[in-house]
Amino acid sequence: MQSRSRRELITGRITAAPQSAGASSHLASLVVHARPDELGAVRAALTEMRGVEIHAESAAGKMVITLETANDHEIVESMGAIGELPGVLSTALVYQHSAPHERS
Repeated sequence: MQSRSRRELITGRITAAPQSAGASSHLASLVVHARPDELGAVRAALTEMRGVEIHAESAAGKMVITLETANDHEIVESMGAIGELPGVLSTALVYQHSAPHERS
């Protein structure tokens, strides 16, 4: 499995889905900051996105979410899509982990 740096992930320098012999699971935690008056619309849009789970939110517009994807490229794509949602001010990657699926 090819190692990727956090900087590559954040800056979007990962341009192609990695080719690997086995399937893997990638989990990322983000803080999303939205305009408080558009929090409901942002929440609704996030709940429609595949692999997104909202864990906490504040009236000030901050949300803690997780992304579960098949590869690091999908994390970058999802972060970009979230950042482009109307009402979103910023997204911040807090944690990212990847692990191969266990075979039974």
